[in-house]
Amino acid sequence: MIETDILIIGAGPTGLFTVFEAGLLKLRCHLIDALPQPGGQLTEIYPKKPIYDIPGYPEVLAGELVDNLMKQIETFKPGFTLGERA
Repeated sequence: MIETDILIIGAGPTGLFTVFEAGLLKLRCHLIDALPQPGGQLTEIYPKKPIYDIPGYPEVLAGELVDNLMKQIETFKPGFTLGERA
């Protein structure tokens, strides 16, 4: 049994950033995603595509953004269930 404060459906960029915001509030998160790795479409479809609409980044590659989000949430130690549909 998984014990968590917040269950997040989708480990894309929005889900990953939610872990960061919740972590600042001392809430534990667990993410579920149908894909086999975090990052959503950014990782699955176009990891080398430049993205231009992320605050603070005039341009960032999709895969690099996911890597940065994963580094940002490391200290909050979220749980992941990947390759599973919710």
